[in-house]
Amino acid sequence: MENDILDSLDDIGYTGPLLESEVLKKAVEEGPRSVEYTSLVSWLVKEIQGLTFTDESVNPITGPDDATHFLMELSGFLREYGCPYQILTDGPISQRLNTQQSKLQLLDYLTTELSALRIIAVEKPSSLKPASSETTDVPQQLESDTAKHLKMMLIALGFPKPPATITPFQLCSKVEAKVKELMGQHPNQIGKPLLKARLSEKQWEQIMKINQALVDEYRTRRDLLLKRLDVTVQSFMWSDKAKEKENKIAEVYQPIRRALSQVPEVGIPQILSARDDLTRILKTSSGKEREVTKCAINRVIIPKVPDRGGRAWELEPPPPEMPSFQKRQDSGFQQQRPQSARGGGRGGGGDRDGGGRGGKVQGSWSDMAPNTGGHWAQGGGGRGGSAGRRGGY
Repeated sequence: MENDILDSLDDIGYTGPLLESEVLKKAVEEGPRSVEYTSLVSWLVKEIQGLTFTDESVNPITGPDDATHFLMELSGFLREYGCPYQILTDGPISQRLNTQQSKLQLLDYLTTELSALRIIAVEKPSSLKPASSETTDVPQQLESDTAKHLKMMLIALGFPKPPATITPFQLCSKVEAKVKELMGQHPNQIGKPLLKARLSEKQWEQIMKINQALVDEYRTRRDLLLKRLDVTVQSFMWSDKAKEKENKIAEVYQPIRRALSQVPEVGIPQILSARDDLTRILKTSSGKEREVTKCAINRVIIPKVPDRGGRAWELEPPPPEMPSFQKRQDSGFQQQRPQSARGGGRGGGGDRDGGGRGGKVQGSWSDMAPNTGGHWAQGGGGRGGSAGRRGGY
């Protein structure tokens, strides 16, 4: 469950120290006596409060002595929110988070609830009603990624908080004037822009369409590569020995996997911020560049690799599962089962030694019935009679 919680925390935008597997395990072991664990619970509760307008709040502890107060606040919030898990709501308050299962269950419940609430806030914001009549009916707006970066830009440029009545054109004009002023004070700091022309609104629309097409294309490619990566790692975990080390593998793999984004990071802002130094072409064969790019593999001559095929249109159709039916050819008995001279050959010495194998059998019968034995020797099929004649010859 720890790995699922780590994935959920990363998805909902948590940036605290508990994204590391070892830190999370240690915090879960301490539970309400851990500052990191209670801080994470407090952060999740505040995020949920912003979407549901609940009254009860949960504050993190400052020391182990505050654990009881934290449990009381958590109990009040879960009761108001309507938590369905009895392991978190029933029994003595001091014993509700004594087991590791209950501690993980609390984190799993809060993360899944927050994810669901954020989806509802985007799809059906009207369904999120205040839990108390004292709260205002104005829903709290979620800060988008664009607003977040715009806020960071204004703070970096030293702007005060803009009024609510300012228009986007006025804001962008002030930002542009401020940037030009700073660039005039430091002309050689960032170079000249690579895109110097001013584009019309129709040209910007075309650029937006081209950018969206490229983003969709490279997102599909990244999804394919990341899925291949996940499947490759999972293929090493099929054996019983690997299943025992599943948590250790996840501890190493998950931090690296979370750093790989599915959405390309190159977009229109990179076009606008590109400087003229990108047009400088450096020869990779120059002595300065070869000092940092040469490797031992360059000395190996790789021959032409043969075409391995495998294309769908080059594959031959598989052979039919059943053979083709043919008309049976009518042939005589002699052709199907030709007579063999094996009997004559094996009985060749029969005249000299009493008829070979046939003579012994005939002799035993002739002791009991002499007349019958004579007929047996004369007409004994290809083994007795004819063998005797050929042997006599």
